[in-house]
Amino acid sequence: MKRSTSATDQDDKDDPVRAIVVFEDAEDLGEALQISLDVLLTNGNPSGPRVLVDDEESEQEVQVWFTNPDLTYAGLARHPRLTQGSYRLCLETLFESAISSASEKRKERRLKAMTVGKPTRFTGETALGKLLAQCPDDTTQDDITVYTVGDNPYADVALANTMGWKSALVRSGIWDGEVSELQEQAAPTIVEDTFAHVVERILNAKSISNM
Repeated sequence: MKRSTSATDQDDKDDPVRAIVVFEDAEDLGEALQISLDVLLTNGNPSGPRVLVDDEESEQEVQVWFTNPDLTYAGLARHPRLTQGSYRLCLETLFESAISSASEKRKERRLKAMTVGKPTRFTGETALGKLLAQCPDDTTQDDITVYTVGDNPYADVALANTMGWKSALVRSGIWDGEVSELQEQAAPTIVEDTFAHVVERILNAKSISNM
């Protein structure tokens, strides 16, 4: 259905945007940040006034959700590519700059945002619930061995350590360093060159334990 007015003339105060949810990388980061900032500062009515800038008593009403805390990921390019964790930093900086420029009293105001995804416990418990749903009734986490496998020690491995699981870190993606250089929360159970090697090692260990 076509609007009777243009997008810039449309007043959304009676039907405001209630949440910004970032599921994947933006095709145009600049545009995505601009639209997000417009929505945030106007409390969901981007064609209206920037109430968070103009009114010192106003509070952020639009929820912000990111589904991945990683700063970078390994793509086809030679060097790591930016992803949602980096976008959050950008949005936080722009939001705080816009707010603080209007008043000295608001320099301490920060963007209210929620990040889910690895290595948050929210994501781990969600994954565990789906896994246990495929197991026989009354199965608990103590009855099974769970591995996370990935190339990011501070996401994949950290999730396993948060949940009390085992982990396998592979060198076929973003990480190719030394285990001794990793912080405790990112220390893996095993390290292999590829996912295939991880599977082989786990299956061989399971076979030996059953002998």
